[in-house]
Amino acid sequence: MVADVLFERIAELMLLGDRRWIATGKWLPRRLRALSEERTERLSAPLLAGDFAAFADRVEEELDRAGGRLQAGFVR
Repeated sequence: MVADVLFERIAELMLLGDRRWIATGKWLPRRLRALSEERTERLSAPLLAGDFAAFADRVEEELDRAGGRLQAGFVR
């Protein structure tokens, strides 16, 4: 499911933005909770409830916190 993959990528962004190691599997939510239980709950609750519009809003919040979306033409 696209939302599941998006959750993983945003979670990784949240961790990297705070200069923390990323994780996979069961360790990803654990590391997120260690970063911020409140932010983790705000991101995961809508996804678990199937409220994809609210989940998209939380994703936008985290993207904004990290500096916003990449623009067309971005090259690494």
